[in-house]
Amino acid sequence: MRVFAYMPTPGGLTGAPRRLLTLASVLREQGIDMCIATQRDSELFRAAEELGLKTVAVEPVGVLRERHGALFGGNAIFRLKALFSLLVQNLGIAWKIPKHGADVVWIRSSKGIAFAGLGALLSGRPLVWDVDYELPSRGPVRWLHRLGLWAAKRVVFQYSAAPDAIFGPGLAGRYRQKFKTIIPGIDLPSLEPFRAKRMARECREGDPFVILQVGTICDRKNQQLLIDALVRVRQARPNGPIRVQLAGGVFEEDYAGSLKEKVTAAGLEEEVEFLGWRSDVHELMAGADVLAMPSRDEGVPNTVQEAMAIGLPVLASEAGGMPEVVTEGETGWILGMDSAESWADRIGWCLENRKQLDEVGQRAAEYAVEHFGTQQWGSEYGRLIAESCGGGE
Repeated sequence: MRVFAYMPTPGGLTGAPRRLLTLASVLREQGIDMCIATQRDSELFRAAEELGLKTVAVEPVGVLRERHGALFGGNAIFRLKALFSLLVQNLGIAWKIPKHGADVVWIRSSKGIAFAGLGALLSGRPLVWDVDYELPSRGPVRWLHRLGLWAAKRVVFQYSAAPDAIFGPGLAGRYRQKFKTIIPGIDLPSLEPFRAKRMARECREGDPFVILQVGTICDRKNQQLLIDALVRVRQARPNGPIRVQLAGGVFEEDYAGSLKEKVTAAGLEEEVEFLGWRSDVHELMAGADVLAMPSRDEGVPNTVQEAMAIGLPVLASEAGGMPEVVTEGETGWILGMDSAESWADRIGWCLENRKQLDEVGQRAAEYAVEHFGTQQWGSEYGRLIAESCGGGE
């Protein structure tokens, strides 16, 4: 069985592209061949080739090369060009799918539906739509969501509350029989060295308490709340050494600028590090004391799962699927995304209870080993793909 897995404009080898590669590797062990279709110059394409996966180069057409984030913006002429480019893009996909012997088409996100949803329909192959992370359904994107829900044979979500949160109860209710929640798996063996390193580390007197946050610098990731919490912690505990590491490239320049201004105004330049994009995030996790994820919106972030597997306690907001993988008080803590006071209180508790904090990290690692393995994820996904081909219900 072969799956034509299409991911448009994947960017760097971050969460979603890495998950696709992991899924393809796991499914290959089950006799399901995933053909990775994406841009030739992308890190995803190169990594897929290095893993020995089949690849198909699919380049964006026309204005899709220029403005991936605003297909329905601009003036009337631009919108007409965008619609024409999307039509040509879909026709090209429809031709490539049977050419490469695909039995099933896999598409991620609403952008994937825009670029290839019609192509999947024209190919006559069943479509599996992996929704992944999506903002609530509004405006022109709602029409893409309607198309995806109608066209897909199965729709996959990362957490159980996602359908209603994204599409609303009314639209979700019409297609609920197609829905399947599958918590993504992660490559646990590759994280074991970092877990061992974290367990073996020795905290010496005077070492800073390290709070790591991973994610692009933008309002959705809500780094400002973490800085507001740090200000409160500093007011209550002016002497304890603390370091906040923000690992991630800048996505919103204005937001990043205001964040740096806030850090400077609070006199925290020595304690807050803007690390930029990092390829050694697991190494940073092994050396940190907690992971902070104050996001306003999320799916089930790779970062949270990987931190738990490494044994790094997680402070997460109640956004998206994070409350479904972090057990309050047992494997981490769920906090309000608008309550700097609650974040400051919990950080203060962590500073004063290092032994209990390590115990939480240990329980998080045990939970990750039991629930985040790739075999369970791959088995569920493999059954879903077989069902899509009529191989069982």
